[in-house]
Amino acid sequence: SYTLDLLKQLADGLARQFGPDCEIVIHDLKKHDLEHSIVHINNGHVTDFKIVLETLHKDPASLKDHLGYLTRTSNGKILKSSTIYIRNEEGDSIDYLLSINYDITGLMTVDRSIKALIDTE
Repeated sequence: SYTLDLLKQLADGLARQFGPDCEIVIHDLKKHDLEHSIVHINNGHVTDFKIVLETLHKDPASLKDHLGYLTRTSNGKILKSSTIYIRNEEGDSIDYLLSINYDITGLMTVDRSIKALIDTE
């Protein structure tokens, strides 16, 4: 579909822009098979992607994009994540999910080191 092709193009561009620490995942929720909804993934090594989509059992109208939140993987990586719900033209169902997970673990270490260097009493 045009929308899916556009999302894949966007995912490829974002992954290229932000590099190998940025995972982009597209879920096709029109398949109605939440266990096998991933249709495109860039840099899947960031999370070894396994998703729990229990929120999607809620009323689609109540779901809002969730942007810039922190998550932690089972192996300890710290991620800055965003989840974007792509709705159908009528807006009454969610057709796609765009998930961005950026591994900021190394940046957090650098941040702590810089703060230690520039901190004053």
